[in-house]
Formats: sequence, C-alpha cells, structure tokens
Amino acid sequence: MENISNQLSYLKGLIDGIKVDPESDYGRIFEGILNVLDEINDSIDDIMEYHDELADQVDLIDEDLSVIEEELSDEDDFDDDEDFEYYEIDCPKCGANVCLDEDFFDTDNPVTCPECGEEFDIEFECDGDCEGCDACE
Repeated sequence: MENISNQLSYLKGLIDGIKVDPESDYGRIFEGILNVLDEINDSIDDIMEYHDELADQVDLIDEDLSVIEEELSDEDDFDDDEDFEYYEIDCPKCGANVCLDEDFFDTDNPVTCPECGEEFDIEFECDGDCEGCDACE
C-alpha cells in the first residue's frame, strides 16, 4: 500500500517538474487524473484498514470457537476401552421404545416412558447362568 502512495507522490512531482500550466487543457487533465488517483488511494487505505480489523475479529472468533470445541470434546470423551451399552425395552402401555443405559439397572427407580409418562418396573427372568442373582444362589 505504501508503494502506491509513493508512486502517486512521484507522479505529482513529475507533473510539477514539467511545469504544466494548471489552467491549460493538459493541466486540468493531469489534475483530474491525480485527484481520481488520490481518491482511489484513500479508498484502498480504508479497505485495508477494514480488512485488518476483520482479520483481528476472525482471529478472536477462531480462538473462541477453539475453546468451545475443546469444552465439547472434553464432555464427549469416552474411554475407548469401555463400550457404551444401552438396552431397549417396550413400554407396556403404549409400546414406545425406551432406551436405558447400564447404570440405570443399578438403581431401584421405575422406568418412565418418554412418550406416555407411564411408570413401570422391569422384571428379569433368570436363565441360571448369572452371578450374584438371588435365584441362582
């Protein structure tokens, strides 16, 4: 950008050096051209300033996004050695699928259907191969 300003100053010096009468046809043409070039130069300066401001804002947004991505990835980290298992059962009232994770079975809470709101208990049938089951002992 500085190069354009320097070149424009050089052109102004050349025109002044050849001593063109500002009232002559050529003098008015040169003056008009230099005025237009000055306006273009100022506009480019403004655009470059605005570009720099936008680049700074994009950098800040990128940093914020990186923080958010890191927070989200920390929440979604699962141990790769540990499989996440869930079980699907049907609601006895409406037949909707209800998904339960393994941890749910460690509680004594009833299952609540997300569709109809019906609460029901799960009854397990023992096949005789489980450990720690009252029926197998």
